[in-house]
Amino acid sequence: MKRLVLIPLAVAAALVLGACSEKPQTTSASHRKADAQAWKGAADDPFVATGWTQGDQESWRKQIRQRNQYQNEYTRVQ
Repeated sequence: MKRLVLIPLAVAAALVLGACSEKPQTTSASHRKADAQAWKGAADDPFVATGWTQGDQESWRKQIRQRNQYQNEYTRVQ
């Protein structure tokens, strides 16, 4: 009778303690990639906004400002 009680308790203890041993989920140097500047991306993308030229930082900033204004409810209502 004592054995029937101790076996499930031992299994439960092993499961509880097993959950405490999670490996850290950090990236290693081999999985990191260097990102390019935002205004240098999208070479032949059909979804690129008109008025933006690849590699031109000022036209990229202008396009971002324009896109933000389209999301501004105050200017859209007027």
